[in-house]
Amino acid sequence: MSKILGIDIGKTVVRAALLNLSYRKVTLEALGEAAVTTTVVDAIREAVGGHKADAIAVALSGEKSLYRTVDLPTSALKEIDNVLPFELEAQLPFEITEAVYDYRIDRRSAAAETTPIFAAVAKTDDVKDTIAFVREALGVEPERVGTGALPLANLSVVMPEIEKPFGKDTAAGEVLLPVAILDLGESTSDIVLLHGGEPIFARTLSRGTIGLPGSAPALSRELRQTFAAYRASGGGALAGMYLVGGGASAQGADVFLSTELGITILPLPKPRLEGVTPEQEAMLPRFAKSIGLAMGLAGKTRGLNLRQGALEAQRSYPFLREKIPLLAGLVAVVVVSFGFSLLAQKQSLGAEKDLLLSRLEAATGEVFSEETNDPEKARAMLDKGPGAADEDPLPRADAFDVMVKLSEAVPKEITHDVVELDVNRGKASIQGTVPSIPDAQGIADKMKEQKCFKDVKIARTAQFTEGKQKYVLEFEVKCVEDKKKTKKPSGDTPDTSSPAPGKDGKEEGK
Repeated sequence: MSKILGIDIGKTVVRAALLNLSYRKVTLEALGEAAVTTTVVDAIREAVGGHKADAIAVALSGEKSLYRTVDLPTSALKEIDNVLPFELEAQLPFEITEAVYDYRIDRRSAAAETTPIFAAVAKTDDVKDTIAFVREALGVEPERVGTGALPLANLSVVMPEIEKPFGKDTAAGEVLLPVAILDLGESTSDIVLLHGGEPIFARTLSRGTIGLPGSAPALSRELRQTFAAYRASGGGALAGMYLVGGGASAQGADVFLSTELGITILPLPKPRLEGVTPEQEAMLPRFAKSIGLAMGLAGKTRGLNLRQGALEAQRSYPFLREKIPLLAGLVAVVVVSFGFSLLAQKQSLGAEKDLLLSRLEAATGEVFSEETNDPEKARAMLDKGPGAADEDPLPRADAFDVMVKLSEAVPKEITHDVVELDVNRGKASIQGTVPSIPDAQGIADKMKEQKCFKDVKIARTAQFTEGKQKYVLEFEVKCVEDKKKTKKPSGDTPDTSSPAPGKDGKEEGK
């Protein structure tokens, strides 16, 4: 939630509106009004009434502003910030270097070759004076500086009906007409024309409620001249006009203006504001400009802001100084949160380390028969291997050894053919052919004599061809002798405990 303050500084009276912004809701906190009897600074203090705000918006008098519409080629819009100052300078009575300006792009005719640019221009010194009034009165500078009646365009945020009077909708095929808002002040009046909520024309009149009813004809004459100038610039018919400001409640003002100008005076829509009392509701037309100024701080601004260029840069330094305590608090919160985060991560990593060390200890005990949680020692044990340093990691007997021993077991006088030899995971299976079953049994008996062959047996026999019997010999390849080897001097004969290589002689029929 944030509090925003709009201050409408007139020649004879200052009005202030304090709003409270929250999610999808705007609440009216206070309305204040004070006559300018001594100084503007005193009137501002009295109107604000000691209320504090997070952001402030104020408006420069329309008499000190100039409004211009410049037609730029649509292709030049990308360089508008470089082109527009030169176009405006040709229409100003003072140097552009002495001025500040803001603009809105009129996109009603996007397909046209040229695009109208509506701009408001004021002298830098005048804007500085307005900022100084607020700074002296409240001790803080305003975030935005509007001008004339342009802040009234921001009312569309809380009064959406202003954008589409009479409910006209272009999607339904109807023409959406512009609407005028007249801020009828005490000594001067400001008027702005909106199309779809965007300002397209503005002017400040030298007449107000002072002198009425005698000055009414002069006021209506200035208004007719204003609408004639609008039509001369290419504008069309209006949907109507809203009356706001101090003269909005003047008796007979709506009937008189409607008759003199031939324009329908529209009732001001009820704003979507929370917390409005019946007494404040009657005051809302008078405070419309200050509410519009405040809504310009809500992020959906339609008005213009003269706090640009060098004035915008100057705003940042006091703003930062004001926010130093808040920023310091936020930094402290971030640092403390970061510290807690590091502590939590450290504890988490410590717990994870303990878990991994316990797993390492269990794994080394299972694989190496020696438990350790020292990573360096575990790495050394891993490099050394699970067995003794002198242990041969190769199997004691493989398929080649089985084939050699089978060759030794087959008598030379027997014709023996090997159909299939399979050695897998310590299991061996031999399919062969011999002249008779007793010959196969003799081979099996010979294989039983080998130390590394266990449970040697003939699984089955069958007639293969005439004069030949097929047999299947199965056994386990497992050497049970002591695996430790003594170091042999160079030139020693191979260890006889391992299967010896086969004879050089070849089997018959192979």
